[in-house]
Amino acid sequence: MTSPLDRVSLRAQVLTRHLQSPPPLPPLPPLPPPADLLSSSACLSSYPELSEPPSAFDTKQMRSLLDGHNVEDRDWLFNLFLQSNLFNPRKIGHRIFVSPDYNQSMEQQREMTMKRIEYMLDRGVYKGWLTGKGAESELRKLALLEVISIFDHSLAIKLGVHLFLWGGAIQFLGTKRHHEKWLQVSEDYGIRGCFAMTELGHGSNVRGIETVTTYDSSAGEFVINTPCESAQKYWIGGAANHATHTIVFSQLNINGKSQGVHAFIVKIRDADGNICPNIRIADCGHKIGLNGVDNGRIWFDNVRVPRENLLNSVADVSLDGQYLSAIKDPDQRFAAFLAPLTSGRVNIAVSAVYMSKVGLATAIRYSLSRRAFSLAPNEHEVLLLDYPSHQRRLLPFLAKTYAMSFAANYLKSMYVQRTPETNKAIHVVSSALKATLTWHNMRTLQECREACGGQGLKTENRVGQLKGEYDVQSTFEGDNNVLMQQLW
Repeated sequence: MTSPLDRVSLRAQVLTRHLQSPPPLPPLPPLPPPADLLSSSACLSSYPELSEPPSAFDTKQMRSLLDGHNVEDRDWLFNLFLQSNLFNPRKIGHRIFVSPDYNQSMEQQREMTMKRIEYMLDRGVYKGWLTGKGAESELRKLALLEVISIFDHSLAIKLGVHLFLWGGAIQFLGTKRHHEKWLQVSEDYGIRGCFAMTELGHGSNVRGIETVTTYDSSAGEFVINTPCESAQKYWIGGAANHATHTIVFSQLNINGKSQGVHAFIVKIRDADGNICPNIRIADCGHKIGLNGVDNGRIWFDNVRVPRENLLNSVADVSLDGQYLSAIKDPDQRFAAFLAPLTSGRVNIAVSAVYMSKVGLATAIRYSLSRRAFSLAPNEHEVLLLDYPSHQRRLLPFLAKTYAMSFAANYLKSMYVQRTPETNKAIHVVSSALKATLTWHNMRTLQECREACGGQGLKTENRVGQLKGEYDVQSTFEGDNNVLMQQLW
């Protein structure tokens, strides 16, 4: 067994030979036409092993195992992407790639996001996303959103806000009258919803939000007000440009007594895109990622909404102003109002795993084509992945990502089979996995970026760009450090 000193001496000899006497390039053997994206060049001192026969490993079976469900639906949606220039299809070698154009301005990215949403709407992609019933319908919805998130995070978030947060709030917190009025029209994009929970002064501490709603029994209306600057709704996806309606989370005061946080449907724009009276909206501006999502700020100046716009599955207010709820414990009522956030944490956890896969696929493929340093004169340089140091930096992340992929599938299975008895367990598991998987994703993408060297900086290789796009996952839908405390 060689000593550490011997290994240092060997590396020094390799570097010395590399710097002082570059080995001459041996003649390249004749190669068949490449079946991959890579091609050899006599100008390179090293070249990929293009002549190696393809592996007998069945990648389709592995993909079926990792994706877990709805593989044909995923392929159907991806083929829709390939058929439209909206998704920037490019043929390189024998493959077609799709990716967003990150060189577009913020305004262009936002408009392109809406065009892609409309393209998928016209082809029935969202059918059943809000009106479907049962675990199979939910799994299909989750599978298609995963495909969308692999293509573009902004597109997935824009859809998630409308169909999972806005739509999910109506499903979970509303009753029959809300379901009949809002779900189908939302699924058809007859309206565009957003989700106004976060405020400038309150994020994770939802119980402390400062927006105030009172009830006017003489008119049968709720009056919603932003009493101070820290109460402005902030980071509301869709609010800056496109949303016509929002779910407003607000403190409800009845007869001078606070009943805690409740949710209300509020129209914020008319059909022509004009902002409604007594509402002010501002743009949150350019971000390090997700610039295809129009995050906005909202202020309410005594905005009136009908009594029926209270989402009343948890609590209601009678026509004469009496507060009614079958859940007497205020803590339990508050917990019920947070139910729509569970689906968001499930989606975030799963998409984080897929982004780790994207980064690792790029970095490991690169390490199997890029060479650096030769061990002896007249020898080819060594593939990056043949170096133990390169293996140690990538392969542990690969192994963890496999394990986390199965964990994410388990979380989805829990979620689509949920019952009132399992809701608490799902809350705990989704909180833990959202934090664990998103932290893992950011560490993985950073290592993959470094492992690709300068190529990791190019936006077309996506790894560096994905760091900015997905960094937000550590804090939105619950700060990871706060979520981890749900385990205790």
